[in-house]
Amino acid sequence: MLEAAGFGLVRSPASGANLFTAPMPEVDGGVPDRAVALVVTGGAGPLPYLGLGREAYLSPGCQVRIRSEREDFQGGQSLALAVFSVLNQTPDLMGVAVRAEESAPVYLGTDGVDRHRWVLNFGVGYVFHLG
Repeated sequence: MLEAAGFGLVRSPASGANLFTAPMPEVDGGVPDRAVALVVTGGAGPLPYLGLGREAYLSPGCQVRIRSEREDFQGGQSLALAVFSVLNQTPDLMGVAVRAEESAPVYLGTDGVDRHRWVLNFGVGYVFHLG
């Protein structure tokens, strides 16, 4: 969804990849300053799902980490707000519920090389077939 949103985010193996499904790369060999990382942060235990087969309702937490260039606080904040608007209460994923845990991106300050950082926390809910 974030790749398709028109924010200029692309996953590896694309050249200049800046969208990750792992913690934000700290050693940036080739990673642009402007980057986004999605990290699953745990969540509540699975609940039995009353459906056909072995299914459970899962509700993992997901943290989206956003980083911008040193001199681009406003661009980074705009990207964080845009990611929020795309992911919160996602209408495009059938059978998946996504809701933000906060009303706005949380600014974390700068990292060791003065790049600005934000974080968004989401709760995700979906039915998973166990087997």
